Amino acid sequence: MSDRDIKTWNERLSEQVAKGWDNYQRKRIDLGSARALELWAIAGEFIYVENVSSTSAKLTCKVNRNNNDDLDLESGTIIKTVFKEVYLSNTAQAGEWVDVIFGINFEYYKEHEQAQLRSFVTGCITITHANPDTNQAGASNVCNRALIKAHNANTGLVWVDFGQAAVDGACIDLPADHSISVPIQNTDQINCLFKVGGEKVSVAYEVE
Repeated sequence: MSDRDIKTWNERLSEQVAKGWDNYQRKRIDLGSARALELWAIAGEFIYVENVSSTSAKLTCKVNRNNNDDLDLESGTIIKTVFKEVYLSNTAQAGEWVDVIFGINFEYYKEHEQAQLRSFVTGCITITHANPDTNQAGASNVCNRALIKAHNANTGLVWVDFGQAAVDGACIDLPADHSISVPIQNTDQINCLFKVGGEKVSVAYEVE
């Protein structure tokens, strides 16, 4: 607990008792039907993605305003900010779901997620290929997790796969300035196919 929290503990506890807040709500968000900026009137100061049906499950949110930037709600995501509403968006994904916990005066992490928070960035590499529609694997670096981000100057999609060549339309599509975080044992398992030759992705990798 921080010094600020200790100093305001009595005040926060009194507010909790007086207002009868529900400290948290656990919501399973079914991705079977598409939603676009669906308003959820939930107030709090803490959002935690506890679990997902698979790494393919894609859900984004905007906090407080529907014209804010999208935030990816993927496994282990933690958002700490005061909010009174969130806007959820997703494409229709049969059988996929995301478990989200919304809290106020409340924080909750699983042990393995805390271990991930203790991880540190070990290095960063760039993956690129001069020719379009040509697979390129990353250089070899042992790791536990990698953040893969398409450069914001890219004009075409990057298709990303793991342990095998990336194929247009058959794996993860990464538009410019978008990123994904994945558990992975070596950066050479990351395969990228660039629709425009010479474009790039950056990979920040970490080891616990």
